[in-house]
Amino acid sequence: MRKGFLPVLASALVAGAVALSGCTVVPIGQEAKYTGEVTFDAKAQSKSLWKKVENQVTPKAVDIGQLLTDADSTGLTKDMTIKKYNGKNITTSKYAAGNSVVYAVKGTGTVTEVNAKVANKSASSKGTMTVQVDGYVGSKKVVINVGPVMTDTSLRDYLDISLNDYKDTTQWSEVSQAINEYAQKNVIDKADIASLKGKKISFVGAFTAQTGMTSVSITPVEIKAE
Repeated sequence: MRKGFLPVLASALVAGAVALSGCTVVPIGQEAKYTGEVTFDAKAQSKSLWKKVENQVTPKAVDIGQLLTDADSTGLTKDMTIKKYNGKNITTSKYAAGNSVVYAVKGTGTVTEVNAKVANKSASSKGTMTVQVDGYVGSKKVVINVGPVMTDTSLRDYLDISLNDYKDTTQWSEVSQAINEYAQKNVIDKADIASLKGKKISFVGAFTAQTGMTSVSITPVEIKAE
């Protein structure tokens, strides 16, 4: 039998079987062309997602010093606090799952510690910057997430988007990741975090409150040295 005859014969048999079955062979990488299903890419939507953050988080941000002062006596997850300070209760809402409340906040304060790799290579990848907030003398510690790894979902969860807007929880998680990565590149990295210890800053961001929490962890929308 001649060389090359068997592969040709095998290909012919496969083609014949496909033809008889009525199936279409879809080339790898061209699935969307045939199925109409486009591959989801949250990073490609990062600019539009960030525009939502700027339009929805920043305008509703409340003074964090006032919020925490009131919450020390009333609680961050109480209805009266949520209503007064534009909190979003995601325990019963359709937008996210979990027993928590998300707040959009703003404030000024002095950076007392930078625990991040940009300042200390041995620091955790989940870097933070501790801030003594002006006007707050309570016991809660306030930190701003500065990465480079950020798993907080507060910015996403404060928006008017829903898990129901996406195919599954994987896409929903990718949305938060895209927002956080945009914040890292366009807010945190540009703020020169390593140089801020001892300096006064202003900030805008969001955090998720839970019953009994002793520290507040803010993912920033804006950081400015004063």
